[in-house]
Amino acid sequence: MIRIAIASPDMSFVKQAFETFFIEEHLEYQIVPYQQQSHQDIYIIEIQNQKDLQFISTLPHSSHCLYYVIGPEDYELASECIRLKVDLYFSKQTFLDELKKYKANILQDIQDKFQYYEYQRNGISSQIRLSHIYYVESLRHSIIIHSVSGRLIERKNLRDFLKHIHSPAFVQIHKSFIVNKQWIQKVSAHQIVLKNAEILQIGRAYKNNIEIL
Repeated sequence: MIRIAIASPDMSFVKQAFETFFIEEHLEYQIVPYQQQSHQDIYIIEIQNQKDLQFISTLPHSSHCLYYVIGPEDYELASECIRLKVDLYFSKQTFLDELKKYKANILQDIQDKFQYYEYQRNGISSQIRLSHIYYVESLRHSIIIHSVSGRLIERKNLRDFLKHIHSPAFVQIHKSFIVNKQWIQKVSAHQIVLKNAEILQIGRAYKNNIEIL
């Protein structure tokens, strides 16, 4: 379920446009009006002028969320939104056309941020978002999934994990480690520092994978 919050004076129009988009793509979603202190996956904000940018800066910013802005055809306004790390800026005049134009980008963003991995634990199937996984470690005949929620152990190997998720966000850096690129903070010659401060070694045979990051 993808949770969406909309802040717009034309709420019904924007909501209908995104509802149509999600239904056509067979995505599960929930759309609600924006409220402070609420945490959603996608924030869709309509702005009119420079003063409205202050509202964007008050949003609960997170690397796990997407931020879309609808506004006038104003280059300076759009540029400022990019500086504020808005993912997409839609011109209000051509909003519906641009929603179709950026369809592939939006779907890729959704896949990267909100794709789930289904794992088996004590015979019970559970789910975790790929974006919540820091890295995956190989241990004998099992893998350890290091995530925001803690450590999860599953009887599987790294190759099968990569094949199952089929996500470009994950890269193997060592015979024992697969890393989520979204969580990489720094790359050096022999190791990677993650945003949670953990340090992982780079295997000699996997250095080519690191060069394309």
